[in-house]
Amino acid sequence: MWSGCDPSQIVRTLLDALLSMLRLDLVYVRLKDPVGEGPIEMVRVAQSQKLTARPQEIGEALNHWLGSGAQKWASLVRIPFGDGDISIVPLRLGLQGEIGVIVAGSQRADFPGQTERLLLSVAANQAAIGLQEARLLSEQKRVAAELDQRVAQRTRELAAANEKLRQEEKELKRSEARKAAILDSALDCIVTIDHEGRITEFNPAAERTFGYRRDEVMGKHLADVMIPRSLREEHRRGLARYLATGEARVLGRRIEMTAVRAGGSEFPVELAITRIPLDGPPFFTGYLRDITERKQAIDERKRAEIQLAGEKRLLEMVASGCALSDVLTALCRFVEETATECHCGVYLIDWSGPRLREVVAPSLPATFNDPLCELPVRCENGPCARAAYLKTQVITVDVESDPLWQASPFRSLALAHGLRSCWSTPIYSLVGQVLGTFAILQRKPASPTALQQDLIAQVTHIASIAIERTQGEAALKRSEAFLAEGQRLSLTGTFSWRVATDQITWSEELYRIFEFDPGVSVTIELIVTRVHPEDILAVHEVIDRARGAGSDFEYERRLLMPDHSVKYLHVVAHGSRDPDGQLEYIGAIQDVTQRRLSEATLSKVRSELAHVARVTSLGVLTASIAHEVSQPLSGIVTNAATCLRMLNAATPNVDGARETALRTIRDGSRAADVVTRLRALFAKRTAANESVDLNEATREVIALSLSELQRNRVIVRENLAEDLPPVIGDRVQLQQVMLNLFLNASDAMSDVEDRPRQLVIRTERDEGDRVRLTVQDAGVGLEAKAVDKLFDAFYTTKSDGMGIGLSVSRSIIEGHHGRIWAASNDGPGATFSFCIPCSPQAVMDASGQGATRTRAMAHAGQP
Repeated sequence: MWSGCDPSQIVRTLLDALLSMLRLDLVYVRLKDPVGEGPIEMVRVAQSQKLTARPQEIGEALNHWLGSGAQKWASLVRIPFGDGDISIVPLRLGLQGEIGVIVAGSQRADFPGQTERLLLSVAANQAAIGLQEARLLSEQKRVAAELDQRVAQRTRELAAANEKLRQEEKELKRSEARKAAILDSALDCIVTIDHEGRITEFNPAAERTFGYRRDEVMGKHLADVMIPRSLREEHRRGLARYLATGEARVLGRRIEMTAVRAGGSEFPVELAITRIPLDGPPFFTGYLRDITERKQAIDERKRAEIQLAGEKRLLEMVASGCALSDVLTALCRFVEETATECHCGVYLIDWSGPRLREVVAPSLPATFNDPLCELPVRCENGPCARAAYLKTQVITVDVESDPLWQASPFRSLALAHGLRSCWSTPIYSLVGQVLGTFAILQRKPASPTALQQDLIAQVTHIASIAIERTQGEAALKRSEAFLAEGQRLSLTGTFSWRVATDQITWSEELYRIFEFDPGVSVTIELIVTRVHPEDILAVHEVIDRARGAGSDFEYERRLLMPDHSVKYLHVVAHGSRDPDGQLEYIGAIQDVTQRRLSEATLSKVRSELAHVARVTSLGVLTASIAHEVSQPLSGIVTNAATCLRMLNAATPNVDGARETALRTIRDGSRAADVVTRLRALFAKRTAANESVDLNEATREVIALSLSELQRNRVIVRENLAEDLPPVIGDRVQLQQVMLNLFLNASDAMSDVEDRPRQLVIRTERDEGDRVRLTVQDAGVGLEAKAVDKLFDAFYTTKSDGMGIGLSVSRSIIEGHHGRIWAASNDGPGATFSFCIPCSPQAVMDASGQGATRTRAMAHAGQP
C-alpha cells in the first residue's frame, strides 16, 4: 500500500494509523540513513498528552530507558511519562533492525494485549517492506542514472580518444592515461573484448569482483573466464550471430545474468554492453555490477511477504474457529514450505503425567510420533521433552553425535527414521506456562539461521494463540455446562434487563421455571401474565422503582401457572450502569416453592409439637391450677352462706348481703380469669403476631405457676424493667417458653437443701432494639459438655424428661427472629436467657432481609 512512497511519507502514515487504531499515547519512529536524506525521527502523541518535546529529545529519552543498542531492547518496558507511567513496546524495522526502530507506548496497564502486539508486529513488518522497497527503488534509480551517465561519458571519452588517435599520434599516451584512470576508479566492473570474444581490458573493480588478476585473463575468451559453463555456448552463438547479421539482442540494454568467480561460485550481475565505435572489427565494452545484496534484499522481501501471508492465513483459521488439529497441521505445512527440506511437529503437553498428550506432525510417520507419546516429559527423553521441562529452546545439531542423547530412546528412534537434527522450542501461554513444543527436524546435521529463528518465533506465537483459544473455548463450554446443570439442580435461573430498551435475556432454567417456550421473546408484559393476580400490583411497583433508582432489589413473588398451580419465586438483582450511563440489572430467580411448602409443613409440625409441650406441662401445673381455682370457689361458697344468713335474719341486712354478693361476683370473675388463661395457654391454635407487654406476660406465667413454685419452696424474685418496650410476637408461644424455663429452674433446685432455692426473673433492654428475659436459678448447674446439646430435640438431663421442652422453646424464639442460650453461673446454678426484637424494623434486621423484601412479602400475603 506504500508502493512508490518516500520513507517520510511511509513513516507519517504509519504513525497516524497506529495512534488512531490502537488508542496509543505515544508512537516514535527512527530510520537509519534512508536514501537521499539524513536520519529520520518522527513522533506522534495522543491529543490528551500535552507533550512539547522534539522527536530527537524523545529518542534520547528512550535510549536512556531502553539502552543505546536497539538489538538489546526489552520486548516490554514500563517507564515514567508525563504525570504517570507508560508501557512501551520497541519493534525492529527489518530483520535485524537495519532499517530502524518503532516504539509504541500506552498508559494502559494491560497494554499491549495479544491483538495489539500482533497488530504492531504486522504494522512493523509492512512498514519495513515498504521502506525497503522505497530504499531499493531509490537505489535502483540512482544506480541506473549513474550507470547511464558513466556509460554515456565513457562512450564519449572513448570516441574522443579514438578520434584523437586517428588525428594526432602524440595524443595517444594522454588518452591511454585517461582511460586507465577511468578504469581504475570505476566502481563497476568494466571488461572489453574484441570480435573474437577475447578480453582486451579488465579493470580493478573486475579484479576484485571476479578474483582474477588482469594479466591472468588478458587475451582469454570471456566465456571461459566469467560465464558459467552452462551458458558459454549460448554466449558464443550470440556473438557469432551479431558478427554475421548485425542482430543485437543485448546491446544497449540492461540485463541480469549469472556470472562465475575464479573459485567457481556463481553470483547475479547486472550487465550493460556497448560497441566501441571504431573502424575495423568491432570491440565491445561490458559494464557489470554485482547485485547479490540487491537480490538478497528482494528475496528477503518476498520471503517476508510469504511469511506474512502464511501468518494471516493461520490467524484467519484461528479466528474462524477451525479445529486445533487443522490449525497446527496448516502451521507445520507452512513452515515446511517456507524453510524447505525439513519436517515439523507440534507436541502438546499433559502436565498431569506429565506426558505428550497429542502430536501434530503431518509429514512424520506414526511409527515416530506414537512412541514419543509413551515417554514422560523428562530431560533425558529427547529435545522436545527437555525443552518443555527446562522451558528453554533446545538445539540438537546432530542427534547421532550429541552426548545428551547417547543413552536416550529418542536417539535410536530418530536415527531409525533418518532424522539427524532437531530444534525444539517451547510454546508459552500468556502467563508463561509451557503448552507444548514446536520442533523442526532435518535429515542432515544443521543449526538454525537467524531467519529460521525468526520464523520459529513467529509460528510458536501463532501456535500459542491457537492452543490457548481452543483451551479457553473448551473451558468456557465446560463452565456453561456446569452453570446450566447447577441452575437446573438449584432451580435457579439468571437474567439481564436493559432498562432503557426493556431488552430481557433469560437463561434456559428461567424458561423452564416460567414454563415458556425457549423460542419466545421475553418481555415484561409476558412475565406479568404468569404473576399471581394478587401480586401484579406489587410487581409493577417494584418495576417502577427499579427504573428510577438503579439500586439493588430483592423480593419474593408468586406465579399462577396455566394448570392453576402456584409457584413461589425469590428474586435478587444488582443494578449497574455502562460507560454511557445506561442502567442494566443482572439477577437471579430461584424457584422456592418446595422450600415454602416445606416451611409451611414445618411450621405446622412445630405448632403441633408446641401444643404437645403445653399439654405435657398441664400435668405439672395441676396443683397450681387446683389452688388458683379452689380459692375463688371457696370464697364464693363462704360469701353465699354469709349472704343467706344476712337475708334470713329477723331484720334482713340488705346492705351487707349486697356487699357479700359483690364479693361473690369478684371471686367468680377471678375463677373465670384463671380458666381463660389456662384455655389460652393450652388451646390448639394458630400462631399470630401482636404487640406483647413482656412484663405483663411474665407476671401472668408467674401467677399461673406460683403455687407449684411455692410447693417446691422456690423463692421468686422479680426484677422487671419499668421502661421495657413491647415486643412483636405470639403471646401464648412466648409464655410457653417462660413457663418451660420457670419449671425447669424449679426442677433444677428440687434437691438443693444447703442454700435458698432462689429464682431470679429479669427483663431488660438489649442491644439492637431488642429486649431480653433472663431466668437464673441456684440449682445443680450445667455440665460443660451438655451446654451445646441442651436445645437439641430429645436431649434431657432429667430422669423423667422427654427432651422436647427446650427444643420447642428454641424453635419458638428463632421463629420470633430471636436467640436463646444457657450459661453456668459464677456460683451455683445456671442462667437461661432469650432476646427478641421489639420493633418491626428490628424484626427485619434480625431476619437479614431488607425493607424491599418485607414489603414485597406483605403485598404477596405472606407472614
